[in-house]
Amino acid sequence: MRHWGRIGLIIGGLGILFLLDDLFVIFILREVFPKAFRPSLFTIVVVCAGILSFLLAWLVYRALRRRPSTGSEGLIGEKGKALSAIFRQGEVFVHGEIWKAVSEEEIQEGDAIEVTKVDGLALKVRKVTP
Repeated sequence: MRHWGRIGLIIGGLGILFLLDDLFVIFILREVFPKAFRPSLFTIVVVCAGILSFLLAWLVYRALRRRPSTGSEGLIGEKGKALSAIFRQGEVFVHGEIWKAVSEEEIQEGDAIEVTKVDGLALKVRKVTP
């Protein structure tokens, strides 16, 4: 979880960069068109830029926290059903597919299982107690 600190710094830095960029553009436009910008308009623009920066940072944070749904990382934690008795090796039905399974404990046919690790094309599973 070390990378979360770096990601937070990157998101915060980008938010500050975007806010400073908006302020820079506003000050340039205020010099070019002095009658067009009033203090109330300036305040509205700054508040809207801040809200948009916050929403963007929140969406990025949510996307980064989401659990992978594809690949081997997406299978870890998935629940399924044992299609055969498993002691060392057997078959399970997980995520809509039939997989070879390896287990350290004895699992009976029809028992609920959970994937703990993906090892090549075999899943390491454990029995789920209801």
